[in-house]
Amino acid sequence: MTRPRVAVSAGNVPATEAAAEVARAGGNAVDVCLASAISAWVAEPFFASMAGAGFVVVRTPEGSVEVFDGNSTMPTTIPQEPGQGVKRVYLDYSNGMYTGIGGGSVAVPGVLAAVRAAWERHGKIEWSALFEGAIRIAREGLPFPKTSAYYLSVTWGEIWSQYAVARELFSGDGVPLREGDVLAQEQLAEALQMVADRGPAAMYEGELASEIEEAIAADSGFLARDDLKLYAAEVRTPVSTEVFGWLVESNPPPAAGGAVLTHMLALLQHADLDDPRKRLQAIIEAETAAVGYRTDRYQEPGEIAGALEEVLSNLRAMPNASPETTHTSATDADGYACSITESNGYGSGLLVHGVLLNNTLGEEELNPLGAHGLPAGSRCHSNMAPTIATGDGKAVALGSPGADRIVGAIAQAFIALAIDGLGLADAVTAPRAHIATRPQGRLLCYEPGLPGDQLTELPYIPRPYEEIHMFFGGVQAAWVTDDGLVDAAHDPRRSGGSACV
Repeated sequence: MTRPRVAVSAGNVPATEAAAEVARAGGNAVDVCLASAISAWVAEPFFASMAGAGFVVVRTPEGSVEVFDGNSTMPTTIPQEPGQGVKRVYLDYSNGMYTGIGGGSVAVPGVLAAVRAAWERHGKIEWSALFEGAIRIAREGLPFPKTSAYYLSVTWGEIWSQYAVARELFSGDGVPLREGDVLAQEQLAEALQMVADRGPAAMYEGELASEIEEAIAADSGFLARDDLKLYAAEVRTPVSTEVFGWLVESNPPPAAGGAVLTHMLALLQHADLDDPRKRLQAIIEAETAAVGYRTDRYQEPGEIAGALEEVLSNLRAMPNASPETTHTSATDADGYACSITESNGYGSGLLVHGVLLNNTLGEEELNPLGAHGLPAGSRCHSNMAPTIATGDGKAVALGSPGADRIVGAIAQAFIALAIDGLGLADAVTAPRAHIATRPQGRLLCYEPGLPGDQLTELPYIPRPYEEIHMFFGGVQAAWVTDDGLVDAAHDPRRSGGSACV
């Protein structure tokens, strides 16, 4: 019996199936991961988009790791009137929150550029082959996912029903789509085909660029075609830490997620993790300290320390810390590992040729200086943290959606792997905890199996969950051993899928 060559774990089943097809066609882990991320633009329409943001982390068979930064940027021209084209709305989502939508909320998208850059350096199969599964799903339609149906139900009145194109696509008989309803996206299929045939230039310079500029201008926005043409993905060196005999490498500054994750793990290195009660307390304290720590205790060169201080300062002001995201991990028998996290914010409400435009500039938790407070052309803030960990004869790609729960979800799954020696499926299912800041105070949220009720001396309000819950993220993980064995597991908290091909 031939053993599997590629393993993949994704945030949705259709993306997993599309990725498996690429593996069968001879693609490596990078190809497979990219194909899954592209399919998420179809299968998870509110959480990922070709006009969104994303980060790709790649580990080569030789062991080198690099990060492709496809985060959104501020347009090069800032409006004279701050907040121009941004409509502030209240969403009954994530315990209630405000966000900005409309043409003025759209940042320059970058995930497509990052996908292309990663493929050019590490891909094996043809560019167009990465899009075949996504295009087919868009044309044939798919059952509307549970997570998307829930998000649509709580944002319909304030976002999607306000724009005719979105209203038509996401409703049936005047009501928002429900779980299981068939969603076909022919216009998106056409847009994906353009990019498959002509490359990213189709969106950044071609017909789609003109359509994007026109739609944004018509809604009082200011992102221009030249902003799209000037966008470039950045290749960065990961932030890293050595803990528990493993090397953990993740998304570096100017994004915050990887810096917080590596610092949290470094703090846990010195904690008592054998006793369940002490472990839970250590995780809570490490997560809290990692968000609040000062960079004078972080031994990095001055330039990096300054960047860390900036992103962590902003992160401290983000009680909800970014909207939903989606993640894919993949590995192959040759030793490649790839980890991708992407997001479309809450969505601006605008669709262009079936492509949902982001609302990154309207995300109040990411923009404490206001919708247009960042310098022109600068990278926006992010707490996404796609990660690769190497140790115990394995390279593990992992990451999670979940807004401000991303870092804690990854850290706790990693501890289950590195300390408890669990397999992938058990590690991503293991119970988690999180400290949530809410108007009523700081909540100690925890799943069954954790002794949250024993930490009565801590200044938190207990919030036990009756079962594992999507609130605590959705870790997608894959590994490859030194002798080429691959495996993958998806988190049952989300509607994900995994496959070994």
